[in-house]
Amino acid sequence: MRLAFITPEFLPPWGGVGVYSLNLIKELSEYSDIDIHVITPRRGKFYDEKKIEDVFGKRIKVHQISEANDDFFYNFKFQIAVYKNFEKLNKKYKFDIVHSANLVQMPDIFIKFKTSVPSLVTAHTTIKGQVRGFLKSNKNFFKMATSEKGSILAYPIIYMLEKIYLRKTKNLITVSNKFAREFIKYGYKGNVYVTHNGISTNLFNYEKIKNPYVEFPELKKVKYPIILFAGRIITQKGIEVFVKAIKRLQNKKVHFVIAGRGDVKRFKKLLKKYNIKDEKYDYLGFVENHKLPSLYKISSIFVLPSYYENFPISLLEAMSMKCCCIATDVGAVDEIIDNKINGIIIKPGSSKDLARNISSVLNNEKMRVRMAEKGFKKIINNFDSKTMAIKTKKIYEKIALKK
Repeated sequence: MRLAFITPEFLPPWGGVGVYSLNLIKELSEYSDIDIHVITPRRGKFYDEKKIEDVFGKRIKVHQISEANDDFFYNFKFQIAVYKNFEKLNKKYKFDIVHSANLVQMPDIFIKFKTSVPSLVTAHTTIKGQVRGFLKSNKNFFKMATSEKGSILAYPIIYMLEKIYLRKTKNLITVSNKFAREFIKYGYKGNVYVTHNGISTNLFNYEKIKNPYVEFPELKKVKYPIILFAGRIITQKGIEVFVKAIKRLQNKKVHFVIAGRGDVKRFKKLLKKYNIKDEKYDYLGFVENHKLPSLYKISSIFVLPSYYENFPISLLEAMSMKCCCIATDVGAVDEIIDNKINGIIIKPGSSKDLARNISSVLNNEKMRVRMAEKGFKKIINNFDSKTMAIKTKKIYEKIALKK
């Protein structure tokens, strides 16, 4: 079977779609009966063929057909590049199936009207859900990140295109049971398959990380328990809620660590607005995926105060490293966290609720360790990337047989 995997994010992964794509392709590349071609933008001059070969060997072929940037328009440029390059690649390699990594970005939208190759798309969210999350998190348009502003301004067009795209898509993977039900309500008429996100339990392996401070020597000086926020620094991820919680806990013996890219300028303004002392936090910037296991292991609590998620990979990663998790009751978070058993679920938008639960966990070490251990076992037993790849491969085979 010859697979064309089209993804707007790949190596290095800088968001959920990139991590999903990298994990899935790594596992699929172990099968000798799949010839994998990844069609993706290039992100940075250092991620050339040599770097890709270091990660995958010669097991896959990567076609970098455009450049990835942190602006709103890079995805449109990638869609155009797919349109210009796909037929040439298909003529040369004769693909049996096309898998698009993300519904909202619709990287293969323009080839939907010109190719007969069977296809499917993974739906991590919809544009409607994404914009709803933006608006819940911030009513002030001018305080939103550039990517959020772009999505809201382009919403009517993207929503219309998404409807057309779904009508042309016969097969869809959702990453949670809840989202599968949403698509039925949404009026989708094609085949819906549920394949939960999975993580590399080889990379996110608690026992393998013997000295996590090798990756983060600057955190060795921290004397108090670390509370970690790792993700896009945008309003949807609840960054202001987190900063307000820091303010509430500023006099406690606790330290905060923030890792991620996004609207850093506004984040720093928030820290200043709420008078957060420099010694209370460390901002690490973007942390590469292979370093995250060490960061989770160093941390006592991982927080995900988002206004909108589906099946967040960051929760799987943190729990697999025995980091106790507090997350908001959004999307399919409750398919990962069993409240007060292997983590804590709180209502979105409440810094008071977040701060109170952080304090509660820190004040009860036995409870924190117990929830962390149970979270670890749930992830290891249910959400590894090997299982995700096996299920996805079966879907490919089912679709290809109908060709």
